[in-house]
Amino acid sequence: MPTANEAYRDAALRHQIGLRRYSAGLTKRIAELLEKADRDLTEKLRARIARFEREGRELDFTGERWKALLVDTRAARDAALQQYAELVRGELRELSVQEAAQEMALLEAAVPIDFRFAAVAADQLRAIVSSRPFQGRLLNDWFKTLKATDQARLAQALQLGMTNGETTDEIVRRIVGTRRNKYADGILAMTRRDATAIARTAVNHVSNTARGYVWDANSDVITARIWVSTLDGRTSAVCRARDGHGAPVGDHELPPGVPPLKPKDVRPPAHINCRSVMVAYIDGAGLLGNRPTVTDTRTRRVREIDFRAEARRTGKSIQEVRREWADATVGRVPSSTTYQDFLSRQPAAFQDEVLGKTKGKLFREGGLTVDQFVDRAGNELTLAQLAASKPEAFVRAGIDPDEF
Repeated sequence: MPTANEAYRDAALRHQIGLRRYSAGLTKRIAELLEKADRDLTEKLRARIARFEREGRELDFTGERWKALLVDTRAARDAALQQYAELVRGELRELSVQEAAQEMALLEAAVPIDFRFAAVAADQLRAIVSSRPFQGRLLNDWFKTLKATDQARLAQALQLGMTNGETTDEIVRRIVGTRRNKYADGILAMTRRDATAIARTAVNHVSNTARGYVWDANSDVITARIWVSTLDGRTSAVCRARDGHGAPVGDHELPPGVPPLKPKDVRPPAHINCRSVMVAYIDGAGLLGNRPTVTDTRTRRVREIDFRAEARRTGKSIQEVRREWADATVGRVPSSTTYQDFLSRQPAAFQDEVLGKTKGKLFREGGLTVDQFVDRAGNELTLAQLAASKPEAFVRAGIDPDEF
């Protein structure tokens, strides 16, 4: 019989799979929207560039014809990227509310008693989209950067093609791409990739932040948040290092056996396209606090009578009996396989593929753990940095640290 923490963790990770499906559906809609905009732009470009060819005058990139071409193309792109931004904002606002409600449902389903978790106001959740940065920027700033980069790429491609004397078809192919490569080789494809990456990362950010709000509102019961990374070969160095590490919620201590996150305030996404997720740690003692609860078929009063009887029978304190009940039903630490556990069980070839050959040997023979391959900020350390800070690991692995 799984403990509450085990049942909750499994349900939370199943939900994360569903969230990725949602994210995939959203990015498909974004791609379709931008592909249509790209087709519309193609017609505008053909008409405008053909006018240059007909007039046949020397190119003047400060003249009115060039300015008019840029105005037309930028207006078309502005409209498309504004549609994209509105779609993403609207989806994320609703997602924030849905994720908080889903998190409450997962927690209530997992705990072994009838317990009502405190809700978070919908307005506070929706504000995540506009007020909480991820990867150092607010969502609106990501949109502004995408727009500026898109316009710069487009102007550069147009200018380069026309300077080189390319035909209209050649310039359009440079910008839009070729049918043979499914239009993935044009500069507009770069904008589509950037736009979908921003959306995927924002979905992860909003989900984790909304669920974190629920934990903060219930910090008498939720005492820690624990980082869980995807166990495969594509997981980044920083996520490998943080997997299984945790940080307290409120004024609590970390549960036994959970190593601390460094820095303690970090949370997914750790990078663009991050797939990591935080899960809550439910404290059994908190469930036995002052809130009205019912466990099994017992009322709270009957449960306390039973606890006192057990204390008399065993010679333990009531507090010890309560804690033992909580440990047995809620669980002290969520059972999990960390990335360290996962990677240590893989063949050497897989370890080398993930870490690199030298780091793979340091992992197997030098005694380094995955969290030692990154610094406090989550940046992957070079071999030279590792050799300077951990030369003994190189020696254990039979590698000369002075070579780096």
